[in-house]
Amino acid sequence: MTRCLRLPLRVALGLAVAVALGGCGRGRPAKRSEPLMDVFRKQAQEEGLTRAQTEGKRLFGQYCVTCHGDAGGGDGQNAYNLDPKPPVFQTSLTTHPRTYWRQIIEGGTASVGRSPLCPPWGHNLTASQIDELVAYLDALARPAPPTQPSAPAPKS
Repeated sequence: MTRCLRLPLRVALGLAVAVALGGCGRGRPAKRSEPLMDVFRKQAQEEGLTRAQTEGKRLFGQYCVTCHGDAGGGDGQNAYNLDPKPPVFQTSLTTHPRTYWRQIIEGGTASVGRSPLCPPWGHNLTASQIDELVAYLDALARPAPPTQPSAPAPKS
């Protein structure tokens, strides 16, 4: 081999070895960050939600919040168009068992003899997604923890 070809060949071989060795020992590729899920996970920690409730909250935001509002207060952006208005979950959920909630999610409110305005989601959601929504509704039905009274201001 001529002397002018040896140097480029050595450089190319050296680069190939460096690239090959550089990739070794790195284990699994870095986990892709999901900013929206990161926000939900942080809120879940702050709110004391389980994993299922956190996923249910995400689904609630996707399917239910337009009518029911962010916290289930019946005050979503579309609520003013509806008659009857969506219920306030903090009071209405405690009057029915979880099987009733599941029936409404799967078959809509008409499936329990109420207004047909809440659509059936049973064809859009899997059974585990419905379980997660029910878990989140359970969290919404819990009474809010009592607030700590603030310390009195020091006298000057």
